[in-house]
Amino acid sequence: MPGVRCVAARPIWELALLLTLSVSLASCSPGAIAPVDTTLPTQSTVTLTSVTPSGQPTLTASATWVPAADFPTQTPVPETPTAPASSPPAPPSLADRSKLGIHGIWPNHILDFTQALADAGAPFRIIKAVDDLSWLKEVRRISPETITVGRLTHYHESAALIHDPGTDLDWYAAVLMEPILERIQDDPSLGQAVDYWELTNEPLGGGVSADAYVRLAQVTMLCMEIAEANGLKLAIFGFNAGTPEWSDMLAILDTGVFGRAKAGDHILAVHEGVFGNDPIDKWWNVHFVDGEGNPTTEDTGVTAPGGWIPGAPVVAEAGALCLRYRFLYQLLGEQGAVIPLFVSEFYAGGGYDPASKADVIARMRWYDEQVSADDYVLGFAPFTLGPTPDWNGQDYEQFYAGEDGLVTYAIARATSVPSP
Repeated sequence: MPGVRCVAARPIWELALLLTLSVSLASCSPGAIAPVDTTLPTQSTVTLTSVTPSGQPTLTASATWVPAADFPTQTPVPETPTAPASSPPAPPSLADRSKLGIHGIWPNHILDFTQALADAGAPFRIIKAVDDLSWLKEVRRISPETITVGRLTHYHESAALIHDPGTDLDWYAAVLMEPILERIQDDPSLGQAVDYWELTNEPLGGGVSADAYVRLAQVTMLCMEIAEANGLKLAIFGFNAGTPEWSDMLAILDTGVFGRAKAGDHILAVHEGVFGNDPIDKWWNVHFVDGEGNPTTEDTGVTAPGGWIPGAPVVAEAGALCLRYRFLYQLLGEQGAVIPLFVSEFYAGGGYDPASKADVIARMRWYDEQVSADDYVLGFAPFTLGPTPDWNGQDYEQFYAGEDGLVTYAIARATSVPSP
Protein backbone atom coordinates (compact mmCIF):
# COMPACT_ATOMS: atom_id res chain seq x y z
CA MET A 1 0.00 0.00 0.00
CA PRO A 2 1.47 3.45 -0.85
CA GLY A 3 3.30 4.97 2.08
CA VAL A 4 3.62 1.70 3.98
CA ARG A 5 6.88 -0.19 3.99
CA CYS A 6 7.49 -3.36 5.95
CA VAL A 7 11.00 -4.49 6.86
CA ALA A 8 11.77 -7.61 8.83
CA ALA A 9 14.52 -7.01 11.36
CA ARG A 10 15.66 -10.65 11.33
CA PRO A 11 15.84 -13.41 8.69
CA ILE A 12 12.52 -14.98 7.65
CA TRP A 13 13.40 -18.40 9.17
CA GLU A 14 13.70 -16.75 12.57
CA LEU A 15 10.35 -15.00 12.23
CA ALA A 16 8.71 -18.36 11.60
CA LEU A 17 9.48 -19.18 15.24
CA LEU A 18 7.18 -16.36 16.41
CA LEU A 19 4.05 -18.50 16.47
CA THR A 20 5.74 -21.32 18.42
CA LEU A 21 6.96 -18.81 20.99
CA SER A 22 3.46 -17.34 21.39
CA VAL A 23 2.16 -20.81 22.30
CA SER A 24 4.91 -21.26 24.88
CA LEU A 25 4.28 -17.84 26.36
CA ALA A 26 0.56 -18.48 26.67
CA SER A 27 1.34 -21.36 29.05
CA CYS A 28 3.73 -19.38 31.26
CA SER A 29 1.03 -17.81 33.39
CA PRO A 30 -2.77 -17.76 33.48
CA GLY A 31 -4.15 -15.55 30.71
CA ALA A 32 -0.66 -14.68 29.41
CA ILE A 33 -0.58 -12.98 26.03
CA ALA A 34 2.46 -12.87 23.80
CA PRO A 35 3.79 -9.37 24.59
CA VAL A 36 3.82 -6.78 21.84
CA ASP A 37 5.45 -3.37 22.10
CA THR A 38 3.00 -1.11 20.29
CA THR A 39 2.91 2.45 21.51
CA LEU A 40 1.13 4.09 18.60
CA PRO A 41 1.48 7.83 18.04
CA THR A 42 0.25 9.33 14.77
CA GLN A 43 2.81 7.26 12.88
CA SER A 44 5.42 4.97 14.31
CA THR A 45 7.31 1.74 13.98
CA VAL A 46 5.62 -1.30 15.48
CA THR A 47 8.11 -3.63 17.16
CA LEU A 48 6.92 -7.18 17.78
CA THR A 49 9.07 -8.93 20.41
CA SER A 50 9.02 -12.56 21.49
CA VAL A 51 10.55 -13.51 24.84
CA THR A 52 11.58 -16.69 26.57
CA PRO A 53 9.79 -17.77 29.79
CA SER A 54 12.61 -16.09 31.71
CA GLY A 55 11.84 -12.80 30.00
CA GLN A 56 14.81 -12.60 27.62
CA PRO A 57 14.04 -11.16 24.17
CA THR A 58 14.65 -13.60 21.32
CA LEU A 59 13.12 -12.30 18.07
CA THR A 60 11.93 -8.96 16.83
CA ALA A 61 10.23 -7.73 13.68
CA SER A 62 9.18 -4.18 12.88
CA ALA A 63 7.06 -2.30 10.38
CA THR A 64 5.75 1.19 9.76
CA TRP A 65 2.33 1.52 11.40
CA VAL A 66 -0.13 4.31 10.54
CA PRO A 67 -3.22 4.16 12.78
CA ALA A 68 -6.72 4.56 11.39
CA ALA A 69 -8.76 7.64 12.22
CA ASP A 70 -9.77 7.84 15.86
CA PHE A 71 -12.84 5.87 16.74
CA PRO A 72 -14.77 6.06 20.01
CA THR A 73 -13.66 3.42 22.48
CA GLN A 74 -14.77 2.25 25.85
CA THR A 75 -17.99 4.24 26.01
CA PRO A 76 -19.28 3.98 29.60
CA VAL A 77 -22.39 1.84 29.74
CA PRO A 78 -24.85 2.94 32.42
CA GLU A 79 -25.60 0.47 35.16
CA THR A 80 -28.82 -1.38 34.51
CA PRO A 81 -30.84 -2.43 37.57
CA THR A 82 -31.16 -6.17 37.93
CA ALA A 83 -34.70 -7.25 37.19
CA PRO A 84 -36.54 -9.27 39.86
CA ALA A 85 -36.15 -12.99 39.43
CA SER A 86 -38.93 -14.51 37.39
CA SER A 87 -39.57 -17.52 35.21
CA PRO A 88 -38.71 -16.54 31.64
CA PRO A 89 -40.85 -17.90 28.83
CA ALA A 90 -39.57 -21.07 27.20
CA PRO A 91 -37.39 -20.02 24.28
CA PRO A 92 -38.71 -20.87 20.83
CA SER A 93 -36.77 -23.37 18.76
CA LEU A 94 -33.99 -21.90 16.65
CA ALA A 95 -35.93 -22.86 13.55
CA ASP A 96 -38.71 -20.45 14.55
CA ARG A 97 -36.48 -17.52 15.44
CA SER A 98 -35.36 -14.71 13.19
CA LYS A 99 -31.68 -14.58 12.26
CA LEU A 100 -31.76 -10.79 12.40
CA GLY A 101 -28.79 -9.46 14.34
CA ILE A 102 -27.10 -6.15 15.15
CA HIS A 103 -24.12 -4.25 13.74
CA GLY A 104 -23.41 -1.48 16.23
CA ILE A 105 -20.77 1.20 16.64
CA TRP A 106 -22.23 3.32 19.47
CA PRO A 107 -24.69 1.38 21.69
CA ASN A 108 -27.51 3.96 21.51
CA HIS A 109 -30.74 1.90 21.95
CA ILE A 110 -29.18 -1.46 21.14
CA LEU A 111 -29.33 -2.63 24.74
CA ASP A 112 -33.03 -1.71 24.89
CA PHE A 113 -33.69 -3.82 21.81
CA THR A 114 -31.63 -6.64 23.29
CA GLN A 115 -33.60 -6.51 26.53
CA ALA A 116 -36.95 -6.53 24.72
CA LEU A 117 -36.07 -9.63 22.73
CA ALA A 118 -34.59 -11.39 25.76
CA ASP A 119 -37.74 -10.63 27.79
CA ALA A 120 -39.83 -12.13 24.98
CA GLY A 121 -37.76 -15.31 25.00
CA ALA A 122 -36.48 -14.59 21.50
CA PRO A 123 -32.95 -13.21 21.98
CA PHE A 124 -30.89 -11.85 19.12
CA ARG A 125 -28.90 -14.64 17.50
CA ILE A 126 -25.79 -12.49 17.04
CA ILE A 127 -24.55 -8.95 17.80
CA LYS A 128 -21.40 -7.27 16.48
CA ALA A 129 -19.69 -4.23 17.99
CA VAL A 130 -17.02 -2.08 16.33
CA ASP A 131 -14.17 -0.49 18.32
CA ASP A 132 -16.15 0.29 21.46
CA LEU A 133 -16.63 -3.27 22.67
CA SER A 134 -17.44 -2.45 26.29
CA TRP A 135 -21.20 -2.61 25.78
CA LEU A 136 -20.94 -6.25 24.69
CA LYS A 137 -20.49 -7.01 28.40
CA GLU A 138 -24.03 -5.76 28.96
CA VAL A 139 -25.26 -7.79 26.00
CA ARG A 140 -23.71 -10.85 27.67
CA ARG A 141 -25.49 -10.06 30.94
CA ILE A 142 -28.87 -9.35 29.36
CA SER A 143 -28.82 -12.07 26.73
CA PRO A 144 -26.32 -14.87 27.48
CA GLU A 145 -27.50 -16.88 24.46
CA THR A 146 -26.55 -14.14 22.00
CA ILE A 147 -23.32 -14.70 20.06
CA THR A 148 -21.01 -11.68 20.20
CA VAL A 149 -18.48 -10.51 17.62
CA GLY A 150 -15.92 -7.74 18.01
CA ARG A 151 -14.13 -5.79 15.30
CA LEU A 152 -11.28 -3.33 15.88
CA THR A 153 -10.54 -0.86 13.10
CA HIS A 154 -6.87 -0.38 12.30
CA TYR A 155 -4.61 0.37 9.38
CA HIS A 156 -3.95 -3.24 8.40
CA GLU A 157 -7.48 -4.65 8.71
CA SER A 158 -7.87 -4.65 4.91
CA ALA A 159 -4.73 -6.84 4.69
CA ALA A 160 -3.38 -4.57 1.96
CA LEU A 161 0.17 -5.94 2.20
CA ILE A 162 -1.14 -9.29 0.97
CA HIS A 163 -1.01 -7.74 -2.52
CA ASP A 164 2.80 -7.85 -2.25
CA PRO A 165 4.06 -11.42 -2.78
CA GLY A 166 7.18 -10.47 -0.84
CA THR A 167 5.34 -9.78 2.42
CA ASP A 168 6.50 -12.10 5.19
CA LEU A 169 3.31 -13.85 6.27
CA ASP A 170 4.51 -14.90 9.72
CA TRP A 171 5.34 -11.28 10.49
CA TYR A 172 2.07 -10.05 8.98
CA ALA A 173 0.00 -12.51 11.00
CA ALA A 174 1.49 -11.01 14.17
CA VAL A 175 0.66 -7.51 12.90
CA LEU A 176 -2.98 -8.47 12.18
CA MET A 177 -3.44 -10.08 15.60
CA GLU A 178 -1.67 -7.37 17.58
CA PRO A 179 -4.68 -5.01 18.01
CA ILE A 180 -6.83 -7.85 19.35
CA LEU A 181 -4.19 -9.08 21.81
CA GLU A 182 -3.45 -5.55 22.95
CA ARG A 183 -7.14 -4.81 23.62
CA ILE A 184 -7.56 -7.97 25.68
CA GLN A 185 -4.37 -7.19 27.57
CA ASP A 186 -5.85 -3.78 28.41
CA ASP A 187 -9.25 -5.25 29.35
CA PRO A 188 -9.10 -9.00 30.09
CA SER A 189 -12.87 -9.14 30.66
CA LEU A 190 -13.36 -8.82 26.90
CA GLY A 191 -12.04 -12.34 26.62
CA GLN A 192 -15.37 -13.49 28.05
CA ALA A 193 -17.55 -10.81 26.47
CA VAL A 194 -16.48 -11.44 22.84
CA ASP A 195 -17.08 -14.86 21.29
CA TYR A 196 -15.40 -14.16 17.93
CA TRP A 197 -12.93 -11.51 16.80
CA GLU A 198 -13.31 -10.27 13.23
CA LEU A 199 -9.78 -10.47 11.87
CA THR A 200 -9.92 -8.58 8.56
CA ASN A 201 -12.46 -6.27 6.95
CA GLU A 202 -13.17 -6.30 3.19
CA PRO A 203 -9.72 -7.54 2.18
CA LEU A 204 -8.54 -7.47 -1.42
CA GLY A 205 -11.89 -6.91 -3.18
CA GLY A 206 -12.55 -7.88 -6.78
CA GLY A 207 -10.24 -7.78 -9.76
CA VAL A 208 -7.19 -9.26 -8.02
CA SER A 209 -5.33 -12.44 -8.81
CA ALA A 210 -6.29 -15.70 -7.13
CA ASP A 211 -2.72 -15.79 -5.78
CA ALA A 212 -3.55 -12.86 -3.51
CA TYR A 213 -6.49 -14.79 -2.07
CA VAL A 214 -4.18 -17.76 -1.50
CA ARG A 215 -1.81 -15.56 0.52
CA LEU A 216 -4.78 -14.15 2.43
CA ALA A 217 -5.84 -17.69 3.34
CA GLN A 218 -2.30 -18.59 4.37
CA VAL A 219 -1.88 -15.58 6.67
CA THR A 220 -5.33 -16.29 8.11
CA MET A 221 -4.22 -19.79 9.10
CA LEU A 222 -1.19 -18.30 10.84
CA CYS A 223 -3.51 -15.91 12.69
CA MET A 224 -5.59 -18.88 13.84
CA GLU A 225 -2.47 -20.33 15.45
CA ILE A 226 -1.87 -17.12 17.38
CA ALA A 227 -5.53 -16.82 18.35
CA GLU A 228 -5.74 -20.37 19.64
CA ALA A 229 -2.51 -19.94 21.63
CA ASN A 230 -4.34 -17.13 23.44
CA GLY A 231 -7.68 -18.94 23.81
CA LEU A 232 -9.46 -16.89 21.12
CA LYS A 233 -11.72 -17.64 18.15
CA LEU A 234 -11.84 -15.65 14.93
CA ALA A 235 -14.42 -14.57 12.37
CA ILE A 236 -12.27 -14.87 9.26
CA PHE A 237 -12.06 -12.93 5.98
CA GLY A 238 -15.01 -10.44 6.08
CA PHE A 239 -15.28 -10.49 2.28
CA ASN A 240 -16.74 -7.51 0.39
CA ALA A 241 -20.23 -7.79 -1.03
CA GLY A 242 -19.97 -9.32 -4.50
CA THR A 243 -16.70 -11.17 -3.77
CA PRO A 244 -14.88 -13.49 -4.01
CA GLU A 245 -15.17 -14.71 -7.58
CA TRP A 246 -15.60 -18.40 -8.37
CA SER A 247 -11.93 -18.88 -9.29
CA ASP A 248 -10.95 -17.20 -6.01
CA MET A 249 -13.23 -19.53 -4.06
CA LEU A 250 -11.53 -22.55 -5.62
CA ALA A 251 -8.06 -21.17 -4.88
CA ILE A 252 -8.94 -20.36 -1.25
CA LEU A 253 -10.45 -23.80 -0.75
CA ASP A 254 -7.30 -25.51 -2.02
CA THR A 255 -5.26 -23.98 0.82
CA GLY A 256 -7.17 -25.99 3.43
CA VAL A 257 -8.10 -22.83 5.35
CA PHE A 258 -11.71 -23.88 5.91
CA GLY A 259 -10.76 -27.30 7.25
CA ARG A 260 -8.29 -25.54 9.55
CA ALA A 261 -11.00 -23.11 10.66
CA LYS A 262 -13.39 -25.98 11.34
CA ALA A 263 -10.79 -27.74 13.50
CA GLY A 264 -10.32 -24.57 15.56
CA ASP A 265 -14.05 -23.65 15.84
CA HIS A 266 -13.62 -20.40 13.93
CA ILE A 267 -16.35 -18.89 11.72
CA LEU A 268 -16.58 -17.12 8.37
CA ALA A 269 -17.72 -13.49 7.98
CA VAL A 270 -18.99 -12.03 4.69
CA HIS A 271 -20.78 -8.88 3.53
CA GLU A 272 -23.85 -9.04 1.29
CA GLY A 273 -26.72 -6.99 -0.05
CA VAL A 274 -27.96 -4.52 -2.62
CA PHE A 275 -27.71 -0.75 -2.84
CA GLY A 276 -29.89 2.17 -3.80
CA ASN A 277 -33.23 1.19 -5.27
CA ASP A 278 -32.07 -2.15 -6.68
CA PRO A 279 -34.54 -4.90 -5.81
CA ILE A 280 -33.45 -7.16 -2.97
CA ASP A 281 -33.50 -10.19 -5.30
CA LYS A 282 -31.43 -8.61 -8.06
CA TRP A 283 -29.46 -11.33 -9.91
CA TRP A 284 -30.81 -13.98 -7.56
CA ASN A 285 -31.97 -17.44 -8.59
CA VAL A 286 -31.83 -16.85 -12.34
CA HIS A 287 -29.23 -17.06 -15.07
CA PHE A 288 -29.07 -17.05 -18.81
CA VAL A 289 -28.01 -20.00 -20.97
CA ASP A 290 -26.90 -20.34 -24.54
CA GLY A 291 -28.32 -22.73 -27.14
CA GLU A 292 -26.47 -25.68 -25.57
CA GLY A 293 -27.68 -24.84 -22.08
CA ASN A 294 -24.36 -23.41 -20.90
CA PRO A 295 -24.38 -20.39 -18.55
CA THR A 296 -23.64 -17.08 -20.25
CA THR A 297 -23.64 -13.46 -19.19
CA GLU A 298 -25.59 -12.53 -22.31
CA ASP A 299 -29.39 -12.48 -22.28
CA THR A 300 -30.27 -15.04 -24.94
CA GLY A 301 -33.89 -15.20 -23.85
CA VAL A 302 -33.43 -18.61 -22.25
CA THR A 303 -33.44 -18.74 -18.46
CA ALA A 304 -32.98 -21.57 -16.00
CA PRO A 305 -33.58 -21.83 -12.25
CA GLY A 306 -30.62 -21.28 -9.98
CA GLY A 307 -28.14 -18.47 -9.40
CA TRP A 308 -24.93 -18.10 -11.38
CA ILE A 309 -21.69 -16.14 -11.30
CA PRO A 310 -19.00 -16.27 -14.02
CA GLY A 311 -17.32 -19.66 -14.16
CA ALA A 312 -19.51 -21.23 -11.49
CA PRO A 313 -22.02 -24.02 -11.83
CA VAL A 314 -25.70 -23.29 -11.32
CA VAL A 315 -26.56 -23.30 -7.60
CA ALA A 316 -30.25 -23.23 -6.76
CA GLU A 317 -31.44 -20.07 -5.00
CA ALA A 318 -27.99 -18.49 -4.98
CA GLY A 319 -27.28 -15.03 -6.34
CA ALA A 320 -24.50 -12.75 -7.44
CA LEU A 321 -25.38 -10.28 -4.65
CA CYS A 322 -27.69 -11.67 -1.96
CA LEU A 323 -27.03 -15.32 -1.11
CA ARG A 324 -23.70 -15.32 -2.94
CA TYR A 325 -22.28 -17.35 -0.07
CA ARG A 326 -24.28 -20.36 -1.30
CA PHE A 327 -21.77 -20.88 -4.13
CA LEU A 328 -18.94 -21.19 -1.63
CA TYR A 329 -20.95 -23.39 0.71
CA GLN A 330 -21.74 -25.84 -2.05
CA LEU A 331 -17.98 -26.38 -2.34
CA LEU A 332 -17.54 -26.55 1.44
CA GLY A 333 -20.30 -29.15 1.69
CA GLU A 334 -18.62 -31.31 -0.94
CA GLN A 335 -15.35 -31.18 1.03
CA GLY A 336 -16.86 -31.61 4.49
CA ALA A 337 -15.49 -28.22 5.54
CA VAL A 338 -18.68 -26.30 6.39
CA ILE A 339 -18.16 -23.76 9.19
CA PRO A 340 -20.68 -21.34 10.72
CA LEU A 341 -21.33 -18.19 8.67
CA PHE A 342 -22.04 -14.65 9.84
CA VAL A 343 -23.19 -11.98 7.37
CA SER A 344 -21.46 -9.30 9.39
CA GLU A 345 -22.65 -6.40 7.20
CA PHE A 346 -25.93 -6.57 5.30
CA TYR A 347 -27.31 -3.86 3.00
CA ALA A 348 -31.03 -4.09 2.31
CA GLY A 349 -31.25 -1.31 -0.28
CA GLY A 350 -34.23 1.01 -0.37
CA GLY A 351 -32.44 3.77 1.53
CA TYR A 352 -32.54 4.91 5.15
CA ASP A 353 -35.42 7.39 4.95
CA PRO A 354 -38.11 6.68 7.60
CA ALA A 355 -40.65 7.04 4.81
CA SER A 356 -39.20 3.83 3.32
CA LYS A 357 -39.56 1.85 6.55
CA ALA A 358 -42.19 -0.63 5.32
CA ASP A 359 -40.23 -1.36 2.14
CA VAL A 360 -36.90 -1.75 3.93
CA ILE A 361 -38.40 -4.08 6.53
CA ALA A 362 -39.99 -6.17 3.77
CA ARG A 363 -36.56 -6.49 2.16
CA MET A 364 -35.02 -7.63 5.44
CA ARG A 365 -37.82 -10.12 6.03
CA TRP A 366 -37.17 -11.60 2.59
CA TYR A 367 -33.48 -12.01 3.38
CA ASP A 368 -34.27 -13.39 6.85
CA GLU A 369 -36.47 -16.07 5.32
CA GLN A 370 -33.69 -17.00 2.89
CA VAL A 371 -30.85 -17.30 5.42
CA SER A 372 -33.14 -19.14 7.84
CA ALA A 373 -33.16 -22.02 5.35
CA ASP A 374 -29.38 -22.48 5.85
CA ASP A 375 -28.67 -23.99 9.25
CA TYR A 376 -24.99 -23.01 9.07
CA VAL A 377 -25.89 -19.28 9.03
CA LEU A 378 -25.62 -17.75 12.50
CA GLY A 379 -27.33 -14.52 11.50
CA PHE A 380 -27.03 -11.27 9.60
CA ALA A 381 -26.26 -7.75 10.82
CA PRO A 382 -27.73 -4.78 8.90
CA PHE A 383 -25.18 -1.98 8.56
CA THR A 384 -25.42 -0.11 10.95
CA LEU A 385 -26.85 1.07 14.27
CA GLY A 386 -25.27 3.75 16.44
CA PRO A 387 -23.23 5.25 13.60
CA THR A 388 -20.29 7.58 14.02
CA PRO A 389 -20.57 10.90 12.13
CA ASP A 390 -19.06 9.36 8.99
CA TRP A 391 -21.95 6.89 8.83
CA ASN A 392 -24.88 9.04 9.96
CA GLY A 393 -26.53 8.53 6.59
CA GLN A 394 -26.66 4.78 7.18
CA ASP A 395 -28.55 4.35 10.43
CA TYR A 396 -30.98 1.44 10.71
CA GLU A 397 -31.95 2.11 14.34
CA GLN A 398 -35.28 3.68 13.39
CA PHE A 399 -36.17 0.51 11.48
CA TYR A 400 -35.74 -1.63 14.61
CA ALA A 401 -37.95 0.55 16.83
CA GLY A 402 -41.73 0.83 17.10
CA GLU A 403 -44.71 -1.44 16.70
CA ASP A 404 -43.97 -1.69 12.98
CA GLY A 405 -40.24 -2.27 13.49
CA LEU A 406 -37.85 -5.18 13.25
CA VAL A 407 -37.78 -5.95 16.97
CA THR A 408 -41.56 -6.40 16.94
CA TYR A 409 -41.23 -8.54 13.81
CA ALA A 410 -38.61 -10.78 15.44
CA ILE A 411 -40.75 -11.26 18.53
CA ALA A 412 -43.85 -12.03 16.45
CA ARG A 413 -41.94 -14.54 14.36
CA ALA A 414 -40.66 -16.35 17.44
CA THR A 415 -43.93 -16.38 19.36
CA SER A 416 -46.48 -16.95 16.60
CA VAL A 417 -48.23 -20.30 16.50
CA PRO A 418 -47.36 -22.17 13.28
CA SER A 419 -50.25 -22.95 10.99
CA PRO A 420 -51.42 -26.58 11.18
